[in-house]
Amino acid sequence: MSRPSAFSSARRARWLPLAAVLLAALAVRCGLALVSEGYSSDVACFSAWALRLAEKGPGAFYAPDYFADYPPGYMLLLWLVGLIARALELEAGGKAMDFLICLWPILCDLGLAALLWSIARRRFGEQRALRFAAFAAFCPALLYDTAVWKQVDGVFCLLLAAAFLLLEEKKWPAAAALYGFALAVKPQALLFGPALAAAFLAPLLAARQRRPALAALGRGAAGAALSLAAAFACALPFWGGQEAGWLWEKYASTASSYPYASVNGFNLLTLFGANWQPQDAPVLGPVTWQMLGAAGIVLATAALVYLSWRSWKAGRFSPLLLAAFYGVAVFTLSHRMHERYIIPALLLVLAAAARWGDKRLLGAFGLFSLSSLVNLAMVLTSNGTEDQFLSSATAVVMIRAVSAVEAAGFVLLAWAVFALCRGEEVREYVLTAPAVPAAPAPQPAWTRKERLALALLTLVVAAVSFWNLGDFTAPQNPLDSDGVTTQVDVELASGATELWVYPGVSWGGSLAVYDEAGEQLAGVELSGSTVFQWLKVGLSAPAGGKLTLMVDNAEVMEAAFRGEDGALMAVSSGSALFDEQQLVPDSVSYKNSMYFDEIYHGRTAYEHLHGMPVYETTHPPMGKVFIMLGVALFGMTGFGWRVAGAAFGVALVPVLYLFVRRLTRKPAFALFAAVLAAFDTLRFTQSRIATIDIYGTFFILLAAYFMVWYCQSVLEKGVEESVLPMALAGLAFGLGAASKWTGIYAGAGLAVLYFGVLWQRAKQKPPRLKQEVATAFCGGIVFFVALPLIIYFASYIPYFWRESGFSLSEWWQCQVNMYRYHSGLEATHPYESRWYTWPVSARPVWYYLASGLPEGMRGTIAALGNLPLWLAALGGLGWCGWRQLSGKGNGATGAVSVLFLAQFLPWVLVSRCTFLYHYFPSLWFAVAALALAAAHFYVRRPALVKGLCTGLAVAAGLFFVCYYPVISGLPVSESYVNALRILPSWMF
Repeated sequence: MSRPSAFSSARRARWLPLAAVLLAALAVRCGLALVSEGYSSDVACFSAWALRLAEKGPGAFYAPDYFADYPPGYMLLLWLVGLIARALELEAGGKAMDFLICLWPILCDLGLAALLWSIARRRFGEQRALRFAAFAAFCPALLYDTAVWKQVDGVFCLLLAAAFLLLEEKKWPAAAALYGFALAVKPQALLFGPALAAAFLAPLLAARQRRPALAALGRGAAGAALSLAAAFACALPFWGGQEAGWLWEKYASTASSYPYASVNGFNLLTLFGANWQPQDAPVLGPVTWQMLGAAGIVLATAALVYLSWRSWKAGRFSPLLLAAFYGVAVFTLSHRMHERYIIPALLLVLAAAARWGDKRLLGAFGLFSLSSLVNLAMVLTSNGTEDQFLSSATAVVMIRAVSAVEAAGFVLLAWAVFALCRGEEVREYVLTAPAVPAAPAPQPAWTRKERLALALLTLVVAAVSFWNLGDFTAPQNPLDSDGVTTQVDVELASGATELWVYPGVSWGGSLAVYDEAGEQLAGVELSGSTVFQWLKVGLSAPAGGKLTLMVDNAEVMEAAFRGEDGALMAVSSGSALFDEQQLVPDSVSYKNSMYFDEIYHGRTAYEHLHGMPVYETTHPPMGKVFIMLGVALFGMTGFGWRVAGAAFGVALVPVLYLFVRRLTRKPAFALFAAVLAAFDTLRFTQSRIATIDIYGTFFILLAAYFMVWYCQSVLEKGVEESVLPMALAGLAFGLGAASKWTGIYAGAGLAVLYFGVLWQRAKQKPPRLKQEVATAFCGGIVFFVALPLIIYFASYIPYFWRESGFSLSEWWQCQVNMYRYHSGLEATHPYESRWYTWPVSARPVWYYLASGLPEGMRGTIAALGNLPLWLAALGGLGWCGWRQLSGKGNGATGAVSVLFLAQFLPWVLVSRCTFLYHYFPSLWFAVAALALAAAHFYVRRPALVKGLCTGLAVAAGLFFVCYYPVISGLPVSESYVNALRILPSWMF
């Protein structure tokens, strides 16, 4: 009786991990499908087709006057969707209907993951099989395609992968039938027809006798007939009263649509500008894009024939491998490619990697998954916008970058496939056996030299950050005309040609100047966009004349008149409007005036300090409370409203040092990361503007540092001895979330590390494990739930001390309003950018342009990344990701990867207006990844790594120095600024 029980337990143990992966993948896909809108035209078509099928049946579905460009195969599945939708009375365009449409592709995605598990398990065992199943289940491109875009490629990919797997096993009839079903679902199966023919006819390449050759020909003919019969069978229910050639016409019309060199398919042709170019447009003399694409297909087919012959001869013939190569080759080299044509080839590359276990194939899969994800995202997010055809400067930069990644993936794939087909050694993807987590190595002792180096670097950063931050003086005594109209009479000693106004808080008012006859000489509208910035307006006021200024529903800090020579006019008035004339600046600049979103956050800080109603309520108050503290210390001046942010920007450098030092245990690489942070242009710009991003970013990084400290302490001393870093991590998390809601994103990464290290601790089997688990549970509730909530609520204290008071119901309404604002924001901005552009700083945010400078001079401030640093950091992220996927990662690479993804991934689904500075918190984990990579390779090649790190630091420093005028507002020649626009999408 024990044998069946033991067999059942072993079987359960084999299937449970796979079931867990599939359930997690199902949950992720369902969640994404519910929160995303999908590609509007595709979703609308699928909904309409499903409901039409339910109403009219398949026989009357296709009609000459009805648009339906999909062949019958998938329509059979949509028929069932329509019947369910009609039974449930679902309407097209509703969330429920959209989700129902996704179910078939979602289930097929799970089937594909199980198929990959089956391929790998029979060759490499359970551990690697589960890893390949996870790769398929959580492939970013497939996730996005199925759940976000809401396309049906998962169905097509499963059929195609299963067909070529059956060919691996020489199950010819079943493989041919499945290929026919794939052809019935999508005409793109024809792209893989030559690979199918190669699998059937390959014996001909080596056949020396008539009988095997005839058998191969007969098998090929039978396979072709069976494939066509399967596709034809799917069409039979739809035949109805159609003409005899309707099915052929359906495939032919689909194949002939979109006669362009590239239809948003980012490949080699697109790299050189083929996107949405007519296919007959000339490229080089008489050579057209179509000729180049046709030559690419011929080249890919010739390579397929060679690889088939060579692999058959070497005993390495693999239909999966050949189909993967051919599918990618056609996409890369051919014309008329769409963005989703690479999806099936991408999954076939993964299937080939599961079959062969070669890490080069897995690397190519990673590159294709990345390039196709960004490709899909660019097309989806531009749908319905002015950049529908991706012709903007930013889009062109990104298209070329993504196309280059795709081309690099093809080169890597071709290298692997040619090597394997020639019989060369497999470069095996090996997973190391999991070991009991050891206590981490101790942190190195601090030396006097290290302290001095860090202190000196911090002082230099502080000096550069605070220099020219803003003026120390500004008018402080306002004329308050809130809700009323105030009249101020003045007399000028001499004629004036210009009126300067420095508004305070305004909810929508004005200032007008009238002469003695009552004629209006000048007027200034005062609104939320004009606060605490000097405004200039022309007028003609005679000397000795009496003027009347009418201030309506506004707070004005000061006004001034200037003559034709620019000199400040003496004014005879006892009003607060002219009581601080000595504080009127000589010129208007960022030093004495707010710019960009300072008019929201800096203003709110002033309102907090003075107990006034709050203008900006779209973010939690903590960041504005920090700005308020600077104003309380230094006054409502350019320096005062920026000093707190600059201080936090300086402090970020040593915090990054501590974070990297704790990860690497190598002070030299911590200093390397800190130097890069010191030179980062986004850190500099973002900390010198009175907005709240610097505060959230600082506390996110600080919380990550304390969490890593906590994890290391737990593995070394246990949970009960690690309460201090646990509490500090919760404190920093609370402060970050109270500064900006993006701090909540970081909470997901902290939670993964928090529970992950508890799992690792359990593997150590400590004697007091139950007590440690209880401590971790209680600590999580206290420090990561209760404490952040207390901090978040306490950040609203300035709301309570205003005159009108503040109730709990108003507090809750603030949260509701914040959510509605961010979830429903539909505004656009000329300098907005999507998440996929951020790591390469493709679209800077232009904050400020100086006025009144001499001709040929330019003063400007832009938020942009330090390009050498950011590209290197992107490489560091890639290295960390590869270490984790290849099973060679450790706690440090895992922590950095988790923390980066937790901060970055939520933006993938954000459809509202976003900007480059939203990448700011993620950036520091990318820099940490770069430092980890450098520390890893230093062990093998110390001289080389030292030289590369020094070179990168120098390059980052030179970039900072060259771009300093662009990020600081320092006036320089316009030609110099123009020369700095090295990317066409850079505008400042």
